[in-house]
Amino acid sequence: MAMLTIGYRPDIGEWVCNSPGSPYRFGSGWVAPAAVLPDLVFPVSEQYGRVGPLVGVLVSASSLSALLAGKKPWLETVIRSIHKAGGISVVSAAAGIGEKTVSGYVFVPTIHRFIEAAAPLPDVVYNRVKSREEEESEPFQTAAAQLSAHGVPLVNRSFFRKSDVYDALRSDRRLWPHLLPTAPVQTAADLRAWLRQYSCIYLKRDDGARGMGLFRLTALSETEAICEYPGGQKRFCSLDALASLIQSGRYIAQALAETDEWNGRRYDLRVLAHWHNGRHTITGIGVRSADVESVTTHVFHGGTILPYKEVKERIDEAALERLIALSGARLGERFGFVGEFSADIGVGSERELYIYEINAKPMVFDEPEIEARRLERLNQLFAELAHRTP
Repeated sequence: MAMLTIGYRPDIGEWVCNSPGSPYRFGSGWVAPAAVLPDLVFPVSEQYGRVGPLVGVLVSASSLSALLAGKKPWLETVIRSIHKAGGISVVSAAAGIGEKTVSGYVFVPTIHRFIEAAAPLPDVVYNRVKSREEEESEPFQTAAAQLSAHGVPLVNRSFFRKSDVYDALRSDRRLWPHLLPTAPVQTAADLRAWLRQYSCIYLKRDDGARGMGLFRLTALSETEAICEYPGGQKRFCSLDALASLIQSGRYIAQALAETDEWNGRRYDLRVLAHWHNGRHTITGIGVRSADVESVTTHVFHGGTILPYKEVKERIDEAALERLIALSGARLGERFGFVGEFSADIGVGSERELYIYEINAKPMVFDEPEIEARRLERLNQLFAELAHRTP
């Protein structure tokens, strides 16, 4: 793989190159030959007559303005890593994706800032739109259809709903031992049935994230229950009083597992996975522990970051790798290509592994080594997908 330099002419929106062998393929278009490069230049990799990859980064309109204001450091780190790996990123909102081109912003390494630019349709697009509502909007759906029509892979096509993930995983009998009983709940009668069977359950918003919309419900009697949530608890003399809560949004119930503890505290694993060499593999493993009485291990709600080395000997890593690979395969069948995901994995009292949740838009990990590996894996993924693009 060789390196060469291409340039951008903002006055006419043209990408050019003065290296021998041009024109080169660039996304869905070409880099035009030129005698002299303009001021805005980009070092890129070249292989088999193609430069880049050209990676689209699809964001919410509000994220785009925040990025330009320097208020999206993680996103900027991803973009810088794409350039460091020999690619070029064009950042846009859904409305910027047209039939043949993308209108957005390109980071220029030589001047360390973004400029407004147009580019051909990318080799691959990384979806970091931040809300389900925006993904369901007409501009996003139109953009996704345009990309699909041109064979452009869209990494992280959409957010997952917990119930959809459970159904996808449930289709594989090999995953059954790793799944906790889970089902939608809509009425107080549903809650009574669950509490009769399990006495203590979790209630989760089907579309919740970071512990939002999470409750732990413990039966005190046939009619009474304690409802715990991040930040407090409430006693209900009648489960009917909870009906309005679960009817206000889509909720699922999930049975509790008897979990392993570290220094008297529950913990679970945050596993980051990427598609690599034909399967989903583990990129990094974080650990989060809960306060003694806490409902969740999420740091956002008071959980604690625990070094993986503290529990490493308790984890069957080969079994965890198999679990991630199997889960990724089933997710791909249900949702289409899944390039990246994270999984919240519980460790049972007998060291068995339980899948709590799987997320299509992984969090930013606090562990620097995991984030560094993530950038490496993402750029390997972008390069692999770029070579598949016609």
